[in-house]
Amino acid sequence: MKNGMGKMLLWTALAAALGTTSAPQAAESPSVHAQSRKMSPELIKKTQEESLKAIKRGEQLWLDRKLGSNGLNCNVCHPDAAATHPETYPKFKQQFGRVVTVQEFINWCIYVALRGPRQEIGGEMLTALESYQAYKNRGNALEIGFPGP
Repeated sequence: MKNGMGKMLLWTALAAALGTTSAPQAAESPSVHAQSRKMSPELIKKTQEESLKAIKRGEQLWLDRKLGSNGLNCNVCHPDAAATHPETYPKFKQQFGRVVTVQEFINWCIYVALRGPRQEIGGEMLTALESYQAYKNRGNALEIGFPGP
């Protein structure tokens, strides 16, 4: 399947599944958005509650010296969730030999720097840590990574 056609089919399926438009309408318009422009008050509340839970859990994990086996925590290298390079992800990391996401690099830090177990990408722990880091660094421009100082 060609990339452009695949994207159109994906957007068509998403739009139809979410009920934002009919499948024939979605097929005619590849620019159809998969999400509605307005969220219900219930969804807004649920989004805020769940996001706050993830942020709070991320803060707990960030400060947890049991995340690894050497008594260190994320805060040792990144005080107050100071993301040394959040604005540069995804980016090429020599340790991987490829472009990685922020969750992949947080996982690397847990495994290598903290000597802890690898975590599931997209799992609760890495999502919470990423949520906390993103929250603490909100307002900073996020751009794709290019070599920096």
